[in-house]
Amino acid sequence: MAHGESVSAGHVSVLRREILAFAPQPTKRILDATLGLGGHAHALLSRHPEASLIAFDRDEEALAIASGALAPFAERTELRHRDFRDGLQDIPPRSLCYAIADLGVSSLQLDSQERGFSFRFEAPLDMRMDTRSGRSASDILNTASEKELERILREFGEEPKAKAIARSIVMERRSRSRWTTSAFASLVRRDARGRPGLDPATRAFQALRIATNSELSGLEVGLERLAHLLRPGGRLAVIAFHSLEDRIVKNVFRSLKKTGGFELLTPKPIVPQDDEKGFNARSRSAKLRVVSKRGDEGEGRPA
Repeated sequence: MAHGESVSAGHVSVLRREILAFAPQPTKRILDATLGLGGHAHALLSRHPEASLIAFDRDEEALAIASGALAPFAERTELRHRDFRDGLQDIPPRSLCYAIADLGVSSLQLDSQERGFSFRFEAPLDMRMDTRSGRSASDILNTASEKELERILREFGEEPKAKAIARSIVMERRSRSRWTTSAFASLVRRDARGRPGLDPATRAFQALRIATNSELSGLEVGLERLAHLLRPGGRLAVIAFHSLEDRIVKNVFRSLKKTGGFELLTPKPIVPQDDEKGFNARSRSAKLRVVSKRGDEGEGRPA
C-alpha cells in the first residue's frame, strides 16, 4: 500500500527526511501501517537502534521484498500480511511511540506489468493489492450496476464524465467477459477529457483501484484507532497522495485535536522539497500530516 521504495534498488521513500524528523525521542516501539517495500521502516530502525517494529501490508509480494530489506533488523521486526484497519486488536493501548501510514498504491504495484494497476502496461485488469482475496477490477466492471459504476467514477475519481463512461462500460460488457488495462483505458478515453500532462484515463483508473481495494472504507476509524494506541508524547504521521485521502486524514486529525488529547504538529500539510520532486516525480502529490498525543509534563514528551 505504501509508496515506499526498495532500499536495495537505491530508491528513497517519499518524505523520508520528514518522517525521520518527526520521530519522537525516545522512539522504542514503531508501527508501520502500510509497509510497502520497507523504506521508511528501514530508515527508522537504522536511526533508532533500540526500537522494535510491527508492520502491516496487504500485498504479499511487497512483504517478501520488505522482509529481505529489513533482514538486518529481523530480531526487532514483526511483519503481518493484513490490512492494518483489521489488525490492531492485539496491540496494547498506550504502547506505540511512533505510528506511520503511507497511503495509496505503491511503486511496486504501479510498476508491475502483470497486476493491472497502470495503463502503461497491457495486462489483465486486476488491481487487487491482496491478490488472494476480493473481487478484481474486471469483476467490478462486469457486475456493478450502471448507477454504481457512475458513483465509483464520480466519488473516487472526481470524473466529470462519470455518467457517460458508466453507460459505455455497461454497453461494452455485453460482448466482453474479461477486461484488460488497454481495453478499459481506450473506452474511458472515448468519453473523458484530459488536461495537459494528464491522460484522460487517469481519474477512472484511480477510481476503479480505490473501489477494488476499498481504500477509503474504514480509513477514518483505522486512523483514530492508531492514534489512541500512542503513548503520551507518541506521534502519528500519515502521508496521503490524493485529495480524497488527505481530506479524511485532515478531518480525523482535527477531530482528535478537538478532544484536547492531541496536538496537531502540521497546521498545514508538509509537501516534498524541490530536490525530492526532481528525482522522484511520484512524490509531487504527497502531503504529510502529523499529530502528537498529549501527556503529563515530562511524561514521554518528544524532544
